[in-house]
Amino acid sequence: MTDNTDEEYALRLSYLEKTDPNSLAVARLYLEMASNHRPDQREEALALFDAADAIFALHLPTARDAAVAGLALSLNNRAALEIEAGEWDWAVDAACQAVELRQDRLRNCVGRKDDKERLDLGYSLAALVLALQGAGKLDLARDAACDAVKVLGAFAGMRNQDAFVLLTKLICIYADLCNRTGQLPDANVLLPLAKAFYSARGKS
Repeated sequence: MTDNTDEEYALRLSYLEKTDPNSLAVARLYLEMASNHRPDQREEALALFDAADAIFALHLPTARDAAVAGLALSLNNRAALEIEAGEWDWAVDAACQAVELRQDRLRNCVGRKDDKERLDLGYSLAALVLALQGAGKLDLARDAACDAVKVLGAFAGMRNQDAFVLLTKLICIYADLCNRTGQLPDANVLLPLAKAFYSARGKS
């Protein structure tokens, strides 16, 4: 982080901590600060992630949805930090927890559009794929990639650029991992996506 950013964060944090040191706003600021650290500032970032997670956990009984969303994002960003640092076991652990929380959020998304929750889960599964791949657990990485493609398959043919980019990357990663582990890609997963992409192309 730059000095100017450090000063800005210090001012915002000072104000928020005076108002309520255990508020979700403070936790979100800790998370933002941690996520902006460079890989060579890993220890400082992890301390901020820990501080954010502790506050999110405090709010689970009273503001569960917001607290779970914050905790899942924190774990996802923690996994990204550990991937950059090559700390594969820690990355797998954080990504697994983020996936579990976001799977629950998607399951509980009843009666409203679930695009955000589905895309968030896709990002966490992508982090898990990279972490497992880095840890040399290629079979598990392949299965996680397949799960990610299934989750994001709902976006096939839709005009959602973020989902399209993530889905196409994961399809390529899944195919590569299948090749490296001596398995064929699951046609039942990929064929419906190809049909959806083709149909959407015909409508454009």
